[in-house]
Amino acid sequence: MCFDTGEGREVLAEGHHEFPFSFQLPSGGISTSFEGKYGSIRYWLKAEVEKPWTFNHKTKKAFTVISPIDINRTEYMMAVENSIEKTLCCWCCTSGPISLYAHTDRKGYCPGESIAITADFENLSSRTIIPHATLHQTQTFIAGGKSRSRISKFTIVTGPAIQPGRTANWDAQLLKIPAVSPSIINSCLIRVDYAVRLTLQIPGAYNLSVDLPVVIGTVPLRTRPSNYRALSSNVEDLSRLNESRLEFYPPAPPYSELDLSSLPDEPPPTYAECVEGSVDITDDDDDGDIIGDTRFTPMYAYVHDYQYQPPPAYSEVDPHPAPGGGQG
Repeated sequence: MCFDTGEGREVLAEGHHEFPFSFQLPSGGISTSFEGKYGSIRYWLKAEVEKPWTFNHKTKKAFTVISPIDINRTEYMMAVENSIEKTLCCWCCTSGPISLYAHTDRKGYCPGESIAITADFENLSSRTIIPHATLHQTQTFIAGGKSRSRISKFTIVTGPAIQPGRTANWDAQLLKIPAVSPSIINSCLIRVDYAVRLTLQIPGAYNLSVDLPVVIGTVPLRTRPSNYRALSSNVEDLSRLNESRLEFYPPAPPYSELDLSSLPDEPPPTYAECVEGSVDITDDDDDGDIIGDTRFTPMYAYVHDYQYQPPPAYSEVDPHPAPGGGQG
């Protein structure tokens, strides 16, 4: 029960009171919740009860907001590739080159999925080298015309040592993505970028590394359609492989144009707490008088029990049709 004081405020009588409410988040221009070393993107609710002749009661609760990044869109289905070569010198002697070529199966992923890395290593030097891959996160904070960055490393995989004069390769080596923040690319103050870094560890010399930029999204890879046939692995080159994928994965339309009835029956999204843990959301404006638990851990979309499915080499639509429109 409550009554009006005549001053535009309501006074609560003794007892339990509940006030249901809701509000609509903006449909665009809003960034994903993020807790970083030098800054954050944070959303919270704050409530206060005024108590005459004593201290007011205040509480504050944060919640996670996610700006959608659909990795099913065409630009995120393209593979990312890179290569590098290095020659070692010792006094007046020059060894054979060490080379590395690598590519991912696509550019966009969701936490809980795995990045499939295919790589070729050639060691024509006189030293034993060790390959490994790491997921790198770069946080960039921009203010007053200056920027500051922080790099974090997540999941790492290490391959067998490669002896002098030998070659080796990775065929879809999986790198698991933990519950990290999605990429943040729509904020002018904070950016979060990711890359897979492949490194060849060389004793007594600088390591050889390449970066494969990837995007961590919020909408997982959709179930593949069941009407594709068995596909050959005779692929001329990576560019043709990408062309066939574009036929296989039709471009995702804008959210405003989605026909929800035409989408496959996918399970609802699941979430997991950020691997970097919780933070205290109190700040200088709270005057130290907030009651209740003020710890907060962002939660991000996460794919449980992900099973890697190798992408097909060809689609049923021939990317190089015969003259006249016939199928090859």
